[in-house]
Amino acid sequence: MLEELYVKDFALIHEQRISFGKGLNIITGETGAGKSILLGALNLVLGSKATTDLIRSGSHRSVVEAVFRLSVLRKEVADSIREILEDAGLFEGDDEIILRREISTEGRGRSFINARQVPVSLLKTVGRQLVDIHGQNENQNILQIATHREILDRFAGITEQVEDLKQLHEKYQNLEQKLMSVSLDEEEKNRRMELLRHDIAEIEEAELTTQADFEELLSREKSLENAEAILQAISQVYGVIQEDEDSILQRLAKADFILNSNVDFEPALTEPLDRIREASIHLEEAASSLREIADNLQVDPEEKLMLQERIDLIQNILRKHGPSIEDAKAYYEQAVNELSGIELSGEEAARIQKELTEIKKKLVQKASEVSLARRKAAERLEKEVHAHLSDLGMGETQFKISIKWEKNEAGLYSENTRKYMIYPTGLDIVEFLIAASEKETLRPLRKIASGGEMSRIMLALKSVIVQNDPVGTMIFDEVDTGVGGRVAEAVGHKLSSLSKNAQVIVITHLHQVAGMNPPFVRHFNVSRDKKAGTAIRRLTEKQRIEELARMIGGEKITESAMKHAQEILAQNKGK
Repeated sequence: MLEELYVKDFALIHEQRISFGKGLNIITGETGAGKSILLGALNLVLGSKATTDLIRSGSHRSVVEAVFRLSVLRKEVADSIREILEDAGLFEGDDEIILRREISTEGRGRSFINARQVPVSLLKTVGRQLVDIHGQNENQNILQIATHREILDRFAGITEQVEDLKQLHEKYQNLEQKLMSVSLDEEEKNRRMELLRHDIAEIEEAELTTQADFEELLSREKSLENAEAILQAISQVYGVIQEDEDSILQRLAKADFILNSNVDFEPALTEPLDRIREASIHLEEAASSLREIADNLQVDPEEKLMLQERIDLIQNILRKHGPSIEDAKAYYEQAVNELSGIELSGEEAARIQKELTEIKKKLVQKASEVSLARRKAAERLEKEVHAHLSDLGMGETQFKISIKWEKNEAGLYSENTRKYMIYPTGLDIVEFLIAASEKETLRPLRKIASGGEMSRIMLALKSVIVQNDPVGTMIFDEVDTGVGGRVAEAVGHKLSSLSKNAQVIVITHLHQVAGMNPPFVRHFNVSRDKKAGTAIRRLTEKQRIEELARMIGGEKITESAMKHAQEILAQNKGK
């Protein structure tokens, strides 16, 4: 369970220490106050990519620290984390785990677990066990077929079996490559070795990392190409807002002065004066953002040339070994293995063939077991997801799981004289199908679900998975997007129900969700001040009623809104 989050000089936050509780933790605040900055800080300390633009303006270093308590977690979750830490030599019997991440303006970063420096990859591994974050990105992830298989495997409780299957598949492929190498004649060996060495050297020169990093290179190239036009546009807009002789900010300052001079004589002028000042703040922030963008767009000819050369090299590699970076990296591993084994003797070939036959037998058996487990689990998952969708106002929706095998004469798995492919994750191609009602045809989830439907489908899946593959903390960032009214209330009740089995932290803009009132609940408000930046405070019962009233009726809190807020909390008390 996440007990405490400490954030210093991160984005708009100067320094904050937030104490979360078990059960439901609600985070609300006005648009633009910085609610999602908290999620960004959590992502950072859980191992996400760090960039210097996350550091608060005027500071040299950002620090994010998260304190977790193992004793309140389910035994299987706590045991899994202890095992990871023990393998890394970090577990000393402590109940408390402290994750810490630091980034500096020089681009250097450090990661710590319990005050001991560790690779960021270990931070990410531990973080995955401790926290499950659901945001808008995950709504996109659920559109990917690979995610469907992962969800089904988690529900079926076969993730370890699938990892075993991947290892068997990798071992089989490596042995197959070695066997191919030793079977070549001498002349063919030399030609093959020359080609492999060339490919390996080329890929090593490209320093391939991830597909996301390559997309960033392409984005940076595009930005550099358009930088001059963008800089000119920024300059014009910046002048209109702040620099020109008769800029908008100067006019607003004049208006501020005039109204402020008369506000003592006419109190009604206070509201328009506040709005003018608020507009000035937003414009100053916009101008600051434009300056930062302009600074990042400065074009270095040498950088542009080096960037283009690297992109050309990577694109050439992807044309031959792609289409993705992961494909090219997989080819690299195969090429290295093939090259290392190409000098093996004919006797070695016989040994490899024998081992290959044994591994194939194990691979086929494991793939069959995993497929059977998936098919059994799929029936249960369909029923449980449908039950949760009914709770979320989608009772007519049909949810089915398609499991198919791919026929291929080169396949390793045989059944009824037909052969099927075995992939690293097994025989199965898993895809979620959906239809609005029984009368409609089931279609792939990625083709028909709207944003609001996607959030509810993901919430239904989370509700099922948390009972079978528990995690200590679940975080939801605007899972209520695209819903309202009774559906929003149903989403709130589902989140409240989830908080009985795990700590739930929800960022919301809907009073129906914020008004949930289970036995263990904490409500936090995020606000933004021009000088102090983003601030987070825990609300008292009275403040909570006022915040709900604001969410119901807007800035001007009426007696009716206050009464409605009290009724919501009373109706949801203990649920």
